This record gives sequence, C-alpha cells and structure tokens, in this order.
Amino acid sequence: MNFLYHMVPNWPPLAWIALCSEKNSAVTVWHGNRVETHDHWFCEAVWPGAFEEGNFDQTDLVAGTGGRCRDGSIVFVAPGNTTDRILSLLTDKGLFVSNSLACLLAVSGAEINLTYPDYYKDFTSIIYGLSRYKRTILTSLGDIQIMMFGYIVWDSNKVAYIPRTLTRRNFSSFARYEQFLQENLNKLADNIAARSRKHGYQFLATASSGYDSPAIAALAYKAGCKDALCIDKDRFGEAENGDQVAAYLGLNPVCIARDAWRELDRVETFFLAADGTAEAVSLASAEAELSGRVLLTGYHGDKIWAKDTKDLGEDVVRGDSSGLSLTEYRLWAGFIHCPITFWGVQQIRDINHLSNAEEMRSWDVVGNYSRPVPRRIIESAGVPREAFGITKKASAIGFSEFLSPASMEIYRTWLAKNRMEWLKRGRIPPPLSKDYERITQNISGAMESILHKTPLLWRFAPENSLDRPSQLRQYAFAWAINEVSARYDLHFDNS
Repeated sequence: MNFLYHMVPNWPPLAWIALCSEKNSAVTVWHGNRVETHDHWFCEAVWPGAFEEGNFDQTDLVAGTGGRCRDGSIVFVAPGNTTDRILSLLTDKGLFVSNSLACLLAVSGAEINLTYPDYYKDFTSIIYGLSRYKRTILTSLGDIQIMMFGYIVWDSNKVAYIPRTLTRRNFSSFARYEQFLQENLNKLADNIAARSRKHGYQFLATASSGYDSPAIAALAYKAGCKDALCIDKDRFGEAENGDQVAAYLGLNPVCIARDAWRELDRVETFFLAADGTAEAVSLASAEAELSGRVLLTGYHGDKIWAKDTKDLGEDVVRGDSSGLSLTEYRLWAGFIHCPITFWGVQQIRDINHLSNAEEMRSWDVVGNYSRPVPRRIIESAGVPREAFGITKKASAIGFSEFLSPASMEIYRTWLAKNRMEWLKRGRIPPPLSKDYERITQNISGAMESILHKTPLLWRFAPENSLDRPSQLRQYAFAWAINEVSARYDLHFDNS
C-alpha cells in the first residue's frame, strides 16, 4: 500500500484528508502545502526522534497528525494529547480520514444537523477521559468517528480504531522526571529543524504569571527556544505579567492584547468549528508569529501537576477542554500545537506522588495554589518566587465573549435564515434578542468576577464559562462549521 498525493492550492497549509478504498491499493491524500509527503508516510507532525525515519506512529510524544504504511496497513496517527484529534467517515466511496472536521464534511459531502444544541457538550466530553468521551458525530452519511490519543488503521478492506497503550517510564524522582522532559525537548528541537524537512519549524513558548506555561517555557529555553507568547491581561482586566516571567527566563516576550482578535474578520469561526467554543481565540491576533512554529503550551497542567488531583488513572481525565479549540485554526495559521504537559500523562499517579514527595517540600508554598513540580523548574531557571504562582487567573474567552459585534450580526442573520430547520423538527428556534443576551451576560459576568477575586471562592468559579452557553450561542458551532467547510469546498477539485 502507498499514497497518491494531491496538493490543493489555497487550502490551509497543514490540512489533509485521505480516501481509502477496497478498489484501490493506493490511498489518495489531498493536502495543504506544508504537509510533509513521502512514499510511505506523510505528516504535519513533530516528535522526539529522527524525522527522516518517520516513526511518529511509534511514540506517544507526537504532536500533530499523519499517516504511515506499517506492516501492510495504513496507520493514521492522532496526537499524543487530548487537545487535538483525527476523524473518519465510512461512506459508499470508502473511508475518509482527516485532521479537520470541516474538511471531512466538505470533501465527503456529509451534512450535520444544524439544530442540535449540544455539539459543544459532545466535543468537550473529553474532560471525562478517554473511555467516556463522545466518539461520534451524526451526519447525513452516517457517523463520523472521533479518534483522540490513538490510531485509525486501514488494512485494505476494513477499519479499526486502536487506543494508545501505556509507555511506562521512571518518574521516581524529580531529577528523573525533569530529565525525561528536557531530553525529549532537546530531541524535539532536532526533529523540527531537520534538514530533510521541506518546511522546518521553530519553537514558540507561552508565558503567564501562573505555573504551567512558565515551566514549559523554562525547559524550552534550554532546548533553544527564543520567544514566548504573552497575553496582556486576564478576562477581568488584571495584568497577566507573562512578559516579566519571559524576561526572567531569557526569552523574548511576544505580547498580544487579549481582545485584539475582535478587530479581525470572523476569526472566531475557525475556533468554533473545532469544538463549539472559542476559548483560545485570543491567539488569533498573533497569527504572523504563530506561522511555522511549534507552540509549546501547558494545557492540563492543572491536573498533571496539582497536589490534590483526585483521578489518578490512565484515562486522562481533565479539568477542562482548553486547547481543543485550536484544532482547526492551527491548520490555517500553519503551526503545530505541542502541550508538553501531556508527556507521560498516563503516569499521572507517579507524577502526583512526586508532587507530594518530601523532596519537593521546599517548593510547596502555603495556600490552595501550590504546584511544587513546575515551581521547582521555574525557580531553578532564575525566576523569583514572588513573580509567579501567587493567584490563579483566567484568560480564556468564555461563551459570553466569543463573537465580535460584526460576527454576532452575521450569526444572527444565519439563525434567522435557518429558523425553519428548527420548526421542521418540532423545536423552538433560539432567541435573537440582543437585550436578552446583554442582560444574561451582565449577570453571569458580575457573579464570575466576584468569585474569581474572592479568596477561597475562586475555586467555585468557572474558568471560562464553557459549561454555560446561552440559548442563542449554543448553535454557533453549526454556523461556524458550515462557514469553514465552504472555504475547503471552494478550492477542492475532485476531478
């Protein structure tokens, strides 16, 4: 089995879709111009290993996606984290597999139910773990299968969905765990800069005044990273101070305004088309800096590095679905998302034991906001104790924020145009009143602000309101996925 490639001009640089058929030994792959293509494998991926060998299917430390001929089958690889995925749809034409839901719908011709209100709940169900997330999306051509942290395998006449197996490592001490992270980051640096790549990458860290992203940034600096992306403030207007932390680490702070994305043309659609939320849309204003980068983040650090995490199994239970909204946008912007905090994630019990170990006592600060492992990494890199990890902040974009005024008008027009779809199914169309939205936003925003700024009570406040969209906004995914799918369809030529 081999691949037959077709580069599609004007598609997102990192998007791809494959068609597997019993009638053809070759798997057809349509792709953007930055997807790496070889005789027996293709990818938009990075991993701690030799790039020219293309063994991204044999490690759990891979970021990005791709396909590989292996032992007579085609192995499609999902990232080694739950902030991204691959998807498939079995039709009369064959098995479609893609790293983009919008692309999969456009090329296959499948349509979703516009009136289904719970897409965002289904996508964000990954917070409940690998064994409990919603794995299917109903379409006019059948169920789309969502694969996270695993593989889709085609053997010329049938498909299998295979989860990753645990790779056990020695995390018996801080030194061993830190060495694991640092050595693999160093190997990753070699991979992204390999001369055999048609398109190389550079690291871009992130920095805030919290714990997780500064710890990753400190390790990244030692692996050759030079820049760190910083957001100016949290959702309540308080300074994030990530630029100060980046400076302490020797990194060049690349500062962006949290709300600058509102001036961009419908950029929210790319985030909403991923999971029905737009929690990471602030990053859109840094598109020029993101292109050609491997974005190193600390998503899931709130669980992997917390002292009091309750679920310590191998199922990767999360506190929120942060990072998932980058899934579609990154393909258009041309960067690979690599949340280092997921490295070794299935050994969370060992890492949690380390967080509570006697050897970490000196980095265990008083209060409810203490994460000894990242604190030790950050302080050892030269950042003063009082410069970070003091209060927990929330910079994610909530449901009440994610549409700019211009986008809201376009969205409301779309809802009005499609109101008959709700009525056909015996459902009440969503309210279109601006006053209704404004009143509910003001009330919820005031309550969240009070909780976040009150000692001890901040734990009871939602971080980004992902669990409470209004009746108006809960259909934004359907609008966004249609908008983005249309862009794929515009440039796709199946002839």
